Amino acid sequence: MISALVALGVFAGMEAVSYAVHRFVMHGPGFPVHADHHAPPRARVERNDLYPASFSIVAIALFAVGTAVPGLRLLVAAGFGMTLYGLAYVYVHEVFVHRRLPLPRPGWRLLVGLERRHRLHHLYGGEPYGMLLPMVARALRERGAADEREPFARAARTRDRRSRL
Repeated sequence: MISALVALGVFAGMEAVSYAVHRFVMHGPGFPVHADHHAPPRARVERNDLYPASFSIVAIALFAVGTAVPGLRLLVAAGFGMTLYGLAYVYVHEVFVHRRLPLPRPGWRLLVGLERRHRLHHLYGGEPYGMLLPMVARALRERGAADEREPFARAARTRDRRSRL
């Protein structure tokens, strides 16, 4: 039971970690690595992929230490919660929003709403920095709804292909 609570707590806490890293590292001193994510896609792999890879290394370390040190078994649960967040992030951000992987995209309102909010980040470069719980002021949502530009070049191409079918 404690392990499940730790895993859920870490999953929930990863949104705050993700927000802080995105806001203060990726759009701060780490922007040279993140910049290709905001540019039209040129390759299947982006330098920006180093960020989620670094989170994976932390999760692997949690699993390793939690498995090797009997008194730290809860680190396995923390690694599990972090991994679950990573899987949710990959699906929402890479599959659903940016269409980087050819997997099904259900039309669930929640996912469509997350895509709209992330679109605002790509249009204006600021908030929202969160991915699974993006907080967006009403004025920004209204401004974005009136803006017809398409910041997701890959998504625009996918929509264009579908519209020609």
